Amino acid sequence: MSYHDLSECTLSLSERIQEALRLIKIIKDYTDKLTDKEREFVSKMCTTQQISVKQLFWLRDIKDRVL
Repeated sequence: MSYHDLSECTLSLSERIQEALRLIKIIKDYTDKLTDKEREFVSKMCTTQQISVKQLFWLRDIKDRVL
């Protein structure tokens, strides 16, 4: 996975949650391509009310890898 400078993200918490949910919708169509760890992570992110910049960037990386 690629490295991201975490200070480059200026999204608010609500914006991060909205983007995470959008990414999860995309990723869910490709669960057969996920590792067990990725599958568990995505599942946990479906119900979270908090998402860190690092978690959001990991979701972006997962989406980029499976598409």
